[in-house]
Amino acid sequence: MAKKSTLQDNHKMKLLLVESKRNPGARFSSALERKGYQLVLSDNGSHGIRLLDEIIPSLIIINAASLRTNGLRIVTRFRNRLPKTPIILIIAEEENLTEAPQANILMRLPFTAQKLVNRIQSYKKTSRKSEMRIGSLELNTQTNMVTCNDKSAHLTPRLTQLLQMLMTQPRRVIPREKMFKEIWETDYTEDTRTLDTHISWLRRAIEADPENPQIILTARGSGYFLNLSEE
Repeated sequence: MAKKSTLQDNHKMKLLLVESKRNPGARFSSALERKGYQLVLSDNGSHGIRLLDEIIPSLIIINAASLRTNGLRIVTRFRNRLPKTPIILIIAEEENLTEAPQANILMRLPFTAQKLVNRIQSYKKTSRKSEMRIGSLELNTQTNMVTCNDKSAHLTPRLTQLLQMLMTQPRRVIPREKMFKEIWETDYTEDTRTLDTHISWLRRAIEADPENPQIILTARGSGYFLNLSEE
């Protein structure tokens, strides 16, 4: 009975899987079908993009290992079309890739089908702990999506960490050295220009006018603070 209930629950989730049939050793479609997901299959990125005119997937899985590519260009195309939809990118073991900023999860083969299912399950119901909101600013720390007024953007994990730090202490100035030390996990804080660059990227993501910020403000000579109040 429990297994049947799980299958029925999984069926509520529509997955778009971009996976080549030409590489049977790196395929997950059969395993996902057995788990009861609504599975829409595409054997290349271009076809998958066209399918978005017909379906709205709950989650996108790009099996770049089966396509014999690193998948970055494909992920970017999907992200441009669906900025809020979670994307899992699967790469080959030998692929020289450590980050995929436009993907929510990067998985490197080899791993079991159950591990992929576990990652999918994490997006079934987004935990409230992953959702932060202050005024018009909303951040999902699980999907790395930020929304502010009419703007939405997918952040890199580091930008998400920065914004999360600011949102947990609204209107409180956070010293630049503290932000740099905690987010970059380093004791070297003599040069924090990298932090300033990331703050600039955050402003582009959420500010109506990034050159005249109203949300993330600079405390001259000290640090940055979020100019919003919890309601």
